Amino acid sequence: MIDIIIPTYRRIELLKRVLPYYLKQRNVGIIIIVEDGPLSPEVAALALEASQPRIIAIATGHQSGAPAAKALGLQHAVSELVAFGEDDAFPAPDYYTGLAAHLDAGRADVIAGVVHYLSSIDDAWKTGTIALIENRPSFGVTNEMGGLIQCAATQALYLGRRDLLLRYLPDSGFGGNGWREETDPQLRMWSDGKKIALDPSAIFYHLPRAYQKGGGQHARSRLAYEYWCLRNDMCFFRRHHASLSRLGFRGPALFFALMQSVGRLGHKIATRVRPAKRPRTVVLPRLGDEA
Repeated sequence: MIDIIIPTYRRIELLKRVLPYYLKQRNVGIIIIVEDGPLSPEVAALALEASQPRIIAIATGHQSGAPAAKALGLQHAVSELVAFGEDDAFPAPDYYTGLAAHLDAGRADVIAGVVHYLSSIDDAWKTGTIALIENRPSFGVTNEMGGLIQCAATQALYLGRRDLLLRYLPDSGFGGNGWREETDPQLRMWSDGKKIALDPSAIFYHLPRAYQKGGGQHARSRLAYEYWCLRNDMCFFRRHHASLSRLGFRGPALFFALMQSVGRLGHKIATRVRPAKRPRTVVLPRLGDEA
């Protein structure tokens, strides 16, 4: 069985919208919703309404950030396999079971799929047609193995064995908007010889930014967002300097990675060197079936 941890902060409407997609996943033990702050009646009600798979709702008690919420969720997980979800994203059918099969075969210790960032979703729930931009892992893509991509770190919606994830808890030192909080534990695992992989056939869909008004880790001013990106990047690069050097992130490459990550300003500078992909339209099977 697989337990799923979903941290959330003041996003009850988004959570209600994506939760059916988590409930439709196979082999789910419990879904642990962790509210970053006091437990609200709306989130508590979600646990009372669900039957199978079982949902539990817990809270950090005060706003501590996504890393603390994820760590608390891991301490409440009971299944051998644990995965992370988000309150503004939803998995394609069998996302987690497909990843779990690779773990059972020994191909990876931690594994994630590809995140598609949606640029429009107004009619997607009915038609299944979504314009999207595909996101790839940022660090250390080294080679393909059996259809997988071996990485030093991948994205936030990863799956692993509970005992391993408890040894590499998310670090609450990556504060503010939580920038790098998911990359840090994966790179620590990779540095210790663990196998990190990405499955290009497993897809997660991230809701457009327009739907994320208020709440979440981005519920702060643009200046504060830029500050925390820069601050957390500096902490991240200082902590992992040796590993990043092994991956080729040194000198100009390290500067480029830093600038690419720092909000809109860095993105504008980075895309002058490496142009961004244009959005493309794909047809998704039966994504509109929310009932």
